[in-house]
Amino acid sequence: MVANLPPVVLLLLVVLATPRATRFITRDKLPLIAVPRERFIRRWGIYEQDIADPNPDARRVAIGNKPTNVVMSSLAYLWECDWCVSIYVGAGLTYLTWRWPETLTYVLTAIIASYVAGWNANAESKAK
Repeated sequence: MVANLPPVVLLLLVVLATPRATRFITRDKLPLIAVPRERFIRRWGIYEQDIADPNPDARRVAIGNKPTNVVMSSLAYLWECDWCVSIYVGAGLTYLTWRWPETLTYVLTAIIASYVAGWNANAESKAK
């Protein structure tokens, strides 16, 4: 059982875990999340240059040459945007930590450890 941690420590854990959990959703290549993400984006997303195109027809065709609409293309964009997803991930982690602080302390610690290991791996690969 985890000792009662001060709220500021739980907040710090959430703040440190949010970037890693966000990256898992938006960037990781684990097939469990990457395959549905890529299929959804290919089906509904539009190319970035088409977003700024003044021709509305350019924004109605998805990357996979199928029709799309503003709602679905926005959701596809959201799924790839770290800034966009992080607010929802942070809110979710905050709620779960408030709801089950003792369980989430372990989960948040594992997420943070994963992020630190990733930083370390990146630093080692750049040093070679």
